Amino acid sequence: MEFYIPVIGLGVAVFALIFLVLRTRVHALLAMLIAAAIAGISGGLTAANTIDVITKGFGSTLGSIGIVIGLGVMMGRVLEVSGAAEQIAYSFIRWLGKKREEWALAITGYIVSIPIFVDSAFVILYPLAKALAKKGKRNLLTLGVALAGGLVVTHHAVPPTPAPLGVAGIFGVDIGAMMLTGMVLAVPCVIGIVFYAKWAIGLCGVIILDLVL
Repeated sequence: MEFYIPVIGLGVAVFALIFLVLRTRVHALLAMLIAAAIAGISGGLTAANTIDVITKGFGSTLGSIGIVIGLGVMMGRVLEVSGAAEQIAYSFIRWLGKKREEWALAITGYIVSIPIFVDSAFVILYPLAKALAKKGKRNLLTLGVALAGGLVVTHHAVPPTPAPLGVAGIFGVDIGAMMLTGMVLAVPCVIGIVFYAKWAIGLCGVIILDLVL
């Protein structure tokens, strides 16, 4: 039974983290600290030892990736304020041509989400997807899913975004190698998401047609 208590505690900590981030207004950093405290105490550590472990872990991780995160945030802010993100999207749209806007948005998301946080990038580029849907008579769901998919994949797989950088710091992985590996592995994911976006709108159309008839 003693073996299962830390496992159960870890599960409770993960659930608490997800609940606090998705269902409350608690800041993500505070939610992570609460989840870490739950995992530490349920694992048999005292409150003082838990705080000490969290402090050392946070310090060592931030010491190895803090500068890269800072530079990545700065670069992302430059792209956001200068309008470069939108220009990248327009360039791909011109290059790929009409009726391929979902591919242009997915590729744009794939590139832009490396230095820019995914939520900020989506807020910046969503009006463009909406305008393309209206101008080109394309479905907004297809364009939105393609854009979101391209953004999410690289944001969670390619440094200098914090999550993959944190993983690299914890496991001692070379950041350059992780960037290249993440970018390569993200390509088939983005391609699959674009096809899923097309399939999803086709399926929705069939369901709506069945309901009407």
